[in-house]
Amino acid sequence: MEAARGVIEAAGGSVICCVGGALSDPHPEHPGRAFLLDIINATNADAVLSVSSVVGQYVGAQAMGDWLRAKGLPACSIGVAEGVPSVGIDGSDGVTQLMRHLIEHHSYRRIAFIRGTEKNQEAEERHSAYVAALEEHEIPYDPELVLPGEFTRESGTRAMSELFDTRQVPVGELDAIVAANDYTAFGVIDELSRRRIAVPDQVAVVGFDDMALARIHSPSLTTVRQPLERLGAQAARLLLDLLGGKAVAPMTELGTELVLRRSCGCIPTDLPPPLEPDDDEPTTVADQPSDEMLRALSAEIHGSKGEFARALDPLLRRLAAGNARELEQNRRVADELATRLRLAKEDLFHDLTHRLARALSARMFGPQAQLSTALAAHLPNLGVDACVVSEFAVPGSFEQLKLAFGFDAKTLQPEMAVYPTERLVPPAFEQLARRSVFVLPLHYGDQALGVAIVPASERDGSFYEVLGDVLGVVLKALEVRRRADSH
Repeated sequence: MEAARGVIEAAGGSVICCVGGALSDPHPEHPGRAFLLDIINATNADAVLSVSSVVGQYVGAQAMGDWLRAKGLPACSIGVAEGVPSVGIDGSDGVTQLMRHLIEHHSYRRIAFIRGTEKNQEAEERHSAYVAALEEHEIPYDPELVLPGEFTRESGTRAMSELFDTRQVPVGELDAIVAANDYTAFGVIDELSRRRIAVPDQVAVVGFDDMALARIHSPSLTTVRQPLERLGAQAARLLLDLLGGKAVAPMTELGTELVLRRSCGCIPTDLPPPLEPDDDEPTTVADQPSDEMLRALSAEIHGSKGEFARALDPLLRRLAAGNARELEQNRRVADELATRLRLAKEDLFHDLTHRLARALSARMFGPQAQLSTALAAHLPNLGVDACVVSEFAVPGSFEQLKLAFGFDAKTLQPEMAVYPTERLVPPAFEQLARRSVFVLPLHYGDQALGVAIVPASERDGSFYEVLGDVLGVVLKALEVRRRADSH
């Protein structure tokens, strides 16, 4: 959603990014997050941009559209939401490309398919394309080879257990597995590796999305690339048009691209072609790193996966001298170097986050103001210059929040205040209310406890998830302490 935020901020607006989960999520540990989705309304927002392919994955396009329209705000959707201007991809064409490649290029016929979440329109489109491709090539449809999934890594692992253990499908009777998304494909490869089934030598595996990990996964994953940044930017532009009173198309569809890699047995197609030899250019390179290469390395360390390898391409192609396999090996070395640097930085962030958690835990049963001091001492080291943590004023009721602790550039010891939940940011933090922010649901298990507000940044989403978990534990400890004090 970085591209969407950039478009909106460039137009003078700000973004409230709610990390709230999915509507009607059936997993028992997730409802503690879902309350956040209902907080956004005309009181705190001028419009809504929903990633409906995630938020509505358990309820379907019609219910998703009804839910968005009920907010009474201009709305736009990434993924289909009935009756709401939407931006999406031609998922059917993507799966069709995958299937034609597996059947026509590799001559595979026994192809399993792992579906996405039930009621998810994109998941149904991908399954329908799978069925249509079998019919196109006169391959019988075998229901034993169609497995349930949920767009998660875990569902890929479960699907393999279902296929081999429950349905007793022999490995020798299977050519390939098409997963509804990359996460599922990673889970499939994990389980196949555990069972000593080689990919792609024994079974090919392909995915959908082309996540950053797909290129550096072992083996690298054949998949369908969807233009995630373009989707976000286009949706944001549509939303601004709606706010400006302009008419917009009910559905804008962007194309996809088949990306071939090792998991189906191909040489990666996203490798650049070898450079033509240049007599004026030396065949060995001993130059100092260029400014562009250093910039790319810095971007890689800060999360822009693939930047470093792309900057190295001219050098790598020259060293490979036209040998595609050697070029791929060179690229993998570059990717591994960049990954090690990212991991080193992540280790530093884990260490800093651990220090924050320890500082908060040491103060959970002392004066509550010390929690604000702990945040102010540790979060700036993680690139967070403000944070507000509020709990529900009445347990079990989402109507009011009570400021628990927090800090910003002007406030270190905020006065406790009760305020309407829909306001999100307490009165003492008006500057934060004017910035783009992440709103994190704080919970303990399935119990909703409150919210945390932090400025939006390019930090990896896993950081905010860990931060939310830590702060949720603190709010639970405060609740336990109050109960103990009342007895």
